[in-house]
Amino acid sequence: MSRLIIRVWIYVLPLPLALTMYYVWAAWSGNRVFALFVLLLPVFYGYVVPGIATNILHKWRFRGPWVVGHYYIHHGFLYAANMSPLLMLSFLGTSHTGLSSGPVLRILLCTGALNGFVYWIHDILMVRHGLVEIYNRPAAEGRSPEEIVTHYAPLCFFLIGLTYAAAALLAFQVFVIHSQTNPSSIVWVSLVGMGLMVSAPTLVYRMLESKS
Repeated sequence: MSRLIIRVWIYVLPLPLALTMYYVWAAWSGNRVFALFVLLLPVFYGYVVPGIATNILHKWRFRGPWVVGHYYIHHGFLYAANMSPLLMLSFLGTSHTGLSSGPVLRILLCTGALNGFVYWIHDILMVRHGLVEIYNRPAAEGRSPEEIVTHYAPLCFFLIGLTYAAAALLAFQVFVIHSQTNPSSIVWVSLVGMGLMVSAPTLVYRMLESKS
């Protein structure tokens, strides 16, 4: 059963779910720029960072159909389909007129925790069924899929979710609350968002590797 679950998760859900989430975000926020932002940010992240990690740094390698180079041809949409619904769960009930510290903290921590848990399960299933090879110390020692994935997943994916939420909150403030959707606003918010998502999780992953 777990093999079927992970194959549906990887090969069936990403594109339709990512497209559906654009319409969900657009309807909820009333702002197409914001909806595109929360969809496309994980798409870009999911192509750029895993692309570098697999094809240049050789930190891990994906297996199975639809693999180009060392990762999936739809890899960015895998991230969008996983992360965008979790962000929506954390955003529900948020006011469209302003952000206070309570909702901001809720969104940051909930999105981080949900991503950390969901991706932990996701990667365990992928390792268990041979859909990814991860080259870390537990893998070199022949440890179980759970030990291999737990070495990095909960903390790193928590930070990916946290920084994604921080970027989404910035975009929500600029695009939805202040209605600033001019090209310069879109560019600087996108650069800040991508910078947040790349920097903190990558730094922590390298720290975990250095202790191996």
